[in-house]
Amino acid sequence: MSMTAQRGSIVYERGIVCIDTELFRTGLACCYLIVDDGEAAFVDTGTRNSVPLLMQVLADQGLQPGQVRWVMPTHVHLDHAGGAGALMQLLPNARMLVHERGAAHMIDPAKLQAGSLAVYGEQRYQAAFGSLVPVPAHRVQTVHDGDRFALGRRELHIVDTPGHARHHYVVYDSASAGLFCGDSFGVSYPELNTGRQRFIFPPSTPVQFDPSAWHQTIERLLAMQPEAVYLTHFGRHAHVSELATMLHEEIDAYVMMAESHQGDQPLSETLMQRSLKHLSDRQCPQSPAVIRQLLAGDMDLNAQGLLHWLQRSAH
Repeated sequence: MSMTAQRGSIVYERGIVCIDTELFRTGLACCYLIVDDGEAAFVDTGTRNSVPLLMQVLADQGLQPGQVRWVMPTHVHLDHAGGAGALMQLLPNARMLVHERGAAHMIDPAKLQAGSLAVYGEQRYQAAFGSLVPVPAHRVQTVHDGDRFALGRRELHIVDTPGHARHHYVVYDSASAGLFCGDSFGVSYPELNTGRQRFIFPPSTPVQFDPSAWHQTIERLLAMQPEAVYLTHFGRHAHVSELATMLHEEIDAYVMMAESHQGDQPLSETLMQRSLKHLSDRQCPQSPAVIRQLLAGDMDLNAQGLLHWLQRSAH
């Protein structure tokens, strides 16, 4: 599939635009604009600080705010949905489609914001995410597995995808045979895909990591025979079955490392060393120092999520 670059975005064929939301750095997080027959949908929104970028890309595509029909946060983690409320204020005709387990947090985001403030601190939180804006309840529609929504001449299918989070869904797009996966199909950064083989890992972010459910989710998504997966972290990827195999292996490896963790070094460092070895084996040209810089935040969050899962499992 051909693509062109445009103002911090990648314009793919079939009416799909990947928008870098510039969270912490370029190439870390994105969202997608899907356009068909004069109608548009955003899948994920980035943070509140990302909203001007999304509106600029909408204008670059020759679209008015009133042409956006759907705003579709795959789940309510702030890198995916933190900008949803502020974006909805600018889109007069849009409805927000949210997993039934996450809708309440979009209508009243106080708990989401408080939890993130506790993790990041006020200064870093505001710089990364910005204050959350509630969405009026009458503009929020809860979605369930199997729901379908029209967008122009194409259809967007909702697939319930627990594993990373229980409030996560994936969007299957009938026109591109693509899956817009949020975090359900892993993380694969452009800078680390320059070796012999792509590098992908599961974001086991707190607090709902569920390895068994995640394996089932991957198999279900594979059974849909997608041409490509569109990841929030980051971009479009073909060779889906190859990525799925690696993702299965990494989920199992994460579980094993968490269960055998002895505390002789932080679990985050154990995860980092596995990633460094994988990338060395794939002949990734990035230096270990650069790799550590790119993955440090992910490995810290992944370790926190795994330790929380271990505590939950013990109970």
